[in-house]
Amino acid sequence: MNGLYIEYSWWWMFLSILLCAGATYLLYTKKQVWTVNINRILIVLRFSALLIITFLLLDPMFKSIERYFEKPIVSFIIDNSESMTATITQEDLNASIQSIKAEAEKLEGEGYKTKFYTIDGSQLEGEEPLSNLAFDHKVTNISKSIQRLEELNEHENLAAITLVSDGIFNQGFSPLYLPSVVPIYTVGIGDTIPQIDLQVKEVYTNRVAYMGNKFPILAEVVNEGFVGKEVEVELTNRGEILSRKRYRINNDKGFEQIEFIVEAKKKGYQKYTVNVRTLDGEFSKENNSKSVYVEVIEGKEKILLIANAPHPDIKAIRSAVEKNKNYELHIYIPGLKMKDGKGYDNKAKYDLVILHQFPNIKRNAALLLEKLKKQQDMPFWYIIGDNTNINTFNKMNPLLTIEGYRGQKDKVTPAFTDNFTYFTFPKEKKDLIQKMSPIEVPYGEYKVNAGKVLVNQQIGSVKSSKPLLLMGEVGDVKSAVFVGTGLWKWRLQEGLLQSDEMAVDDLVGKVIQYLSTKTDKRRFRVNTTTAEYSDIEDVIIETEVYNDIYESIYGQTIDLTVTDEEGEKMSYTYLNSSPYFKYHLTDLEEGSYKYVASTVLDGKKEYSSGNFVVRAMELEALNPTANFALLRSVSEKTGGSFYDNASLDQLSQPLLNKKAPQRIHSEEKYKELGSNYWIMSLLFLLLFSEWILRKMHGGF
Repeated sequence: MNGLYIEYSWWWMFLSILLCAGATYLLYTKKQVWTVNINRILIVLRFSALLIITFLLLDPMFKSIERYFEKPIVSFIIDNSESMTATITQEDLNASIQSIKAEAEKLEGEGYKTKFYTIDGSQLEGEEPLSNLAFDHKVTNISKSIQRLEELNEHENLAAITLVSDGIFNQGFSPLYLPSVVPIYTVGIGDTIPQIDLQVKEVYTNRVAYMGNKFPILAEVVNEGFVGKEVEVELTNRGEILSRKRYRINNDKGFEQIEFIVEAKKKGYQKYTVNVRTLDGEFSKENNSKSVYVEVIEGKEKILLIANAPHPDIKAIRSAVEKNKNYELHIYIPGLKMKDGKGYDNKAKYDLVILHQFPNIKRNAALLLEKLKKQQDMPFWYIIGDNTNINTFNKMNPLLTIEGYRGQKDKVTPAFTDNFTYFTFPKEKKDLIQKMSPIEVPYGEYKVNAGKVLVNQQIGSVKSSKPLLLMGEVGDVKSAVFVGTGLWKWRLQEGLLQSDEMAVDDLVGKVIQYLSTKTDKRRFRVNTTTAEYSDIEDVIIETEVYNDIYESIYGQTIDLTVTDEEGEKMSYTYLNSSPYFKYHLTDLEEGSYKYVASTVLDGKKEYSSGNFVVRAMELEALNPTANFALLRSVSEKTGGSFYDNASLDQLSQPLLNKKAPQRIHSEEKYKELGSNYWIMSLLFLLLFSEWILRKMHGGF
């Protein structure tokens, strides 16, 4: 409620009145040269002025409560991708957009606020937000668009979302699996009748193949309306036809799987293209071919996982490792034999050893551990559990000491640190892992001897300095420690959250990649942020330059030469100007590329090289059949409705019938009376009047 407030007790105001009255009494009770009436006026003026001054010293404020109403918001997502104009004319599409605009104006006339967004989350603003909308976007991720819009309007009075789309998406997961806090109304644009066409829908193969091995390439050829026709499919590599197959179409609709077996003969990225011979009457000829890239390498890195006993963590680690075809995982559990033959191989040279609850209390596999420890450059990842012998662990690992452990446990959740620099891990994945359920860790005093901590332990809401996951390098040998078991719980929980981040697998993969990568002693290093890009992305180049004692230095001129698969070279020059500097290569077409970077250090030219692939983003226009069934399902699941072009004039009706309530906001505002112009003017007037009267009647 509105009112007058002071910083101190109101008893101070009572005391102020007494003090002001006393001071005025002492000043004006003496015999004066002016009359009694003038004296009384002066007493009132002086008392009032003193009272105002003392009152202002108590820091008075006037409190007011202001209320305002927030209109309910209806946000429109306009799918501005290429496929929207594949089967309907631009004029028809513009007419539909104008109808949607008219429905939005109806809502605004009834107390709603409307906002318009493109499929990538950009807000369309201005008096005519839909007037210059271009339908040229190559990527449609409906789920991410809805998520982003809800995040943008999280603190606003969002009443509904209206999705205007053809239901075709080429990125992300199905919006059917996305929960929504508001109803989603959908408007179907396009033609649901399939076009007569022949299309290479997908090509499946291994991302990595090993030199001399044979691997399959599986092509899915989709047919629409060419029954009885003979189709010829060929596989090419760098223009050379590797294989050709024919088959006859037996029905109007369906697909055929064509398998090619290829031998990996040349190291590096190899481009394989599946082509289907064009038939008369096809809707599009652009979708008759599709390419894949396979990295041919010389051999896999071998990882040995030694476990105390069967444990769900083993499967979680195995699943994460096997996502990278560069790794081969062997598992050794004392007393058990692996069915797939991927147990311990005493002839193999391992690149990394993962110790799950090892060294253990029973000293199982002690001789094997001794043998592995003798390999001085062998990296170890210690995963501590109930059966870990903590005293032996303290002696074996160079990173961490746990003192005072008596079998007690703490339940902790992960809390990522900010000063970890060995590799980057995306913030969204950190946030997801930090939501995971607690795991048990040994209770004791933790002492970090070396390395850096990536994840600390959090007990309840308190972030501790005790490490949960740390890693580092001592004497050119890398190690990592995960203080607990329960990776399987996090992985399962992530699956239940229906996340497409794969954060737990990525974390395990990053740790393994860090440990298995040999220390790079080069003073000049140039790398791409990833091995593969799409043709709508920039290729990002990272540069590291070091002095003789491996301190980062900056200001070097870098010459970069990029060569495509046709041998054409592109030259770039940039300055390594600051930490975390990234150089962007734009507008690169599909293909495999090699790069060589050079700079001069201490008068000597240093080189760094590598390769990357640019993949073509699948054009949405190549799949023109609108998916209204998906849009209907999204609306039904969220409590909305579906509309096509014929019923578009009814789009606003459900919202007008519901009449979503306005949200009432109230805000307390405080205004200091000391800054009020009228208060200061009154004080000046009182003092000035007193001074004038005293001067006029002979006072000083």
